[in-house]
Amino acid sequence: MKKLSNFKKIEGIKNLEKYSLPAPATIFILDLKKQEKEIDDFLKNRDIVMIRSDKEVDMSFCPHNLNCPKAKAKKFIEELVSKGYAAILQEHVPSEEDKLSGNILIFKKNILMELMEGGPLTLLNREGKLDEYIKIRRNDFKEIEHFGKRLITKEDLGRVLKLIKRVPPFKILEFSIGQDWLYFWQIRDDKTAKELKD
Repeated sequence: MKKLSNFKKIEGIKNLEKYSLPAPATIFILDLKKQEKEIDDFLKNRDIVMIRSDKEVDMSFCPHNLNCPKAKAKKFIEELVSKGYAAILQEHVPSEEDKLSGNILIFKKNILMELMEGGPLTLLNREGKLDEYIKIRRNDFKEIEHFGKRLITKEDLGRVLKLIKRVPPFKILEFSIGQDWLYFWQIRDDKTAKELKD
């Protein structure tokens, strides 16, 4: 029997709660029949949802639909589960032109932020679309390096740094900021960070 703890992306989403980081409402689905009521309750009063997926062994690209109409949600979830994926059902986060997305890498002494205009974050992670890079000291949040155009406002940067204050070093966090929201997508260990110079 499959366990949620065997899915790295799902563990990364669940671990956001440990650090009280804001994330969209989410449920994880391994068995469509057993979880049908939970899915129906989640879909109630929602017209569009986001559906992502995760696989136990395959860490390559996993199917997703970030603008899935409610009427098609169950069919897509059923397809994912039948192919061995776990489905990740989330509240829809509106895609906005002025939205920014990014990664935060936490070292012992510093924090690195890689940001891109808009989304989805796969453009940064898979295609290298980098619009802004910031290096910040961990102890006093002082900016020590900056490249690219200024995307993140001083207020939003302060908000993000305040939220990640308790996160230990050698973690990567993925996040996005919209007009009136800030969500983290996942947090995971970064083993290579231990070997990099801080």
